[in-house]
Amino acid sequence: MKRVTASRLGRARIASPVATGSLGSGQSDAAASTARDTAERRNAEQALREQKYALDQHAIVATTDVQGTITYVNDKFCAISKYSRDELLGQNHRILNSGHHPKEFFQQIYLVIANGHVWRGEICNRAKDDSIYWVDTTIVPFLEANGKPRQYMAIRADITERKRAEEARERLAAVVESSDDAIISKDLNGTINTWNRGAEKIFGYAASDVVGKPMRMLFPPERVNEESDILARIRRDESVEHFETVRVRKNGKEIDVSVTISPIKDSSGVIVGASNVARDITERKQAEERLAGQAEELSRQAEELLRSRLALETQTLMLQSVLDSMAEGLVAADEQGRFIIWNPAAVKILGLEAANLSSQQWTAHYGLFLEDMVTPFPADQLPLARAIRGESCTAEMFVRNPKLEQGAWIEVGGGPLKDKDGVVRGGVVAFRDITQRRADEREIRKLNDELEERVAQRTAQLATANQELEAFTYSVSHDLRAPLRHIGGFSKILIEDFGPGMPPEARNHLGRIEDGVHRMGLLVDELLNLARVGRHAMNLQVTGLNAVVEEVVSLLQPEVAGRAVTWKIADLPSVECDPILIKQVFQNLIANALKFSRAREPAVIEISHERKNGQTVIAVRDNGVGFSMKYKDKLFGVFQRLHRAEDFEGTGIGLATVKRIIHKHGGRVWAEAEPDKGATFYFMLEAEAAPAKPEEAHPDAARPIAVEQKTAAVGAQS
Repeated sequence: MKRVTASRLGRARIASPVATGSLGSGQSDAAASTARDTAERRNAEQALREQKYALDQHAIVATTDVQGTITYVNDKFCAISKYSRDELLGQNHRILNSGHHPKEFFQQIYLVIANGHVWRGEICNRAKDDSIYWVDTTIVPFLEANGKPRQYMAIRADITERKRAEEARERLAAVVESSDDAIISKDLNGTINTWNRGAEKIFGYAASDVVGKPMRMLFPPERVNEESDILARIRRDESVEHFETVRVRKNGKEIDVSVTISPIKDSSGVIVGASNVARDITERKQAEERLAGQAEELSRQAEELLRSRLALETQTLMLQSVLDSMAEGLVAADEQGRFIIWNPAAVKILGLEAANLSSQQWTAHYGLFLEDMVTPFPADQLPLARAIRGESCTAEMFVRNPKLEQGAWIEVGGGPLKDKDGVVRGGVVAFRDITQRRADEREIRKLNDELEERVAQRTAQLATANQELEAFTYSVSHDLRAPLRHIGGFSKILIEDFGPGMPPEARNHLGRIEDGVHRMGLLVDELLNLARVGRHAMNLQVTGLNAVVEEVVSLLQPEVAGRAVTWKIADLPSVECDPILIKQVFQNLIANALKFSRAREPAVIEISHERKNGQTVIAVRDNGVGFSMKYKDKLFGVFQRLHRAEDFEGTGIGLATVKRIIHKHGGRVWAEAEPDKGATFYFMLEAEAAPAKPEEAHPDAARPIAVEQKTAAVGAQS
């Protein structure tokens, strides 16, 4: 017997036993041959069973007929498909179709196996519970003698986990490739193995530029040691998470990155490299810096605001303390007339608290009256009402209400409250109790009236006394002239008639009598002059002072004869005065200046003026002997002298006359001096100076002048 194998792949046949000898060889040989064939068949069947068992243990096996009806499934097929054998047998293989593959995919399979060829590939099936599984499939056609398939055997291996891993890897690869983060792998020496698009975008290098090169190429020089530290941690199976550092782009620009580095292990768990995930945080760092700057600025502003708030609170407390301690009442209202400030003094003065009333009701509620204490103060004229309208004003009013039955006088001043733009936002008034002041004013007016009456009486009495005194002085001075003339005349006769025969002592006595008579005559003349000043009626007229001074200088030329005198006379103003009396003032002052500078070579006499407090002050200055200021109070008294008669002649009445004339004009006179440094006499008149002439544009500029020699009396001297 022989066994014939399939003539081509997938085809198998078992031949029928064939006699190898003649039938007549004996019955025993035939039996033996049959036994051998039976044994071989059993052995072949056993081998097939063993092979099938082995195949069932290793693979997922199913057979179908040419219409695709399932005729056999093994246990592994049932396990993976979640169907029982009874549920599968007799069913079309489409029961397992997952819909993953297109129709063309199955058409291609059928085309291959229908032509008697083996098909190999991967198929995605759907289990009974709708779960998906993948199998690596080999479909073997079993052929008839005519070469056409009679059934198909599908031998499968479960590759679901592998496909899931591949899909996961593909998804991961897609994620890695599409990520904006740089995802880089490197070995334990720091050599770059992979480089995604995110890395190209962040660092500017293409994968071909960096794969196989050291990771340190991305490090700035001052950070190259970071790589060795990172690799050391990776070898210790440690991860580096969110490490913020600096890296260098292809163009040399440094960027801030956040790096997470993790170990990469092979299937046996051995660390073979590291994965780097780097994110460009340059903009974030810049934003953080800006935010930090803004936070710092906000912090500064917050501190400033806190300081301002504390300062405002302090000022508010101070203001409240001031308002509470003020003796004056202070009231403020907004544009609608609602009171916003009403300090304790306001309550004390007005007797009432702030009330929520319209401005038209203030007069009646608080009891405000005009000066007559009867007429209500007009509501629209109240200082606070006017202040709200933007006006400023002051007023006095009388207050009487149930809390102030006796009434009180107040003085009120008001003004508008404005914001920073100058817009009126309300009004404020301050007021004080002037009841006592009003009473004092009445008392003062009464006293003034009484005083004026007394002054008028005393003035009249004094004027009468002065008139009597002046009359007496004039009378006495006039009456003394006759005796003095007699004494002088008889003294002269004695000297002329009996002088040669008289003893020297007698002649000396007569000479002294004549000198005394002369001095007495001068004194009488001065007294008469002083009396005339008092009796002289004022004749005020605008007078040019330069003309007066030049006339006086001309009159005093006899005093200047034979002396070196420098005159400095400024352009003096015109003033309203009595020209006769003012001439007497200049004559007395200039004569004194010439007298007391007699010992100076040259004597300097300066006459000038200046403006003080809106009034004209005239000054007569010399460089003479001067005097001590401790005697200044004696200067202008009658018969007062600061120098000996032996040194400087005079009567002591000239300056008294000056003082009386200046006082008669409503002005004043004073002097300043130092011993041996000259003296300056000042006087000013009550009347304002007349408009200056063009030549008086520089009134303080003194100028020397020449004066003609004239013969005239020197005038009164002190």
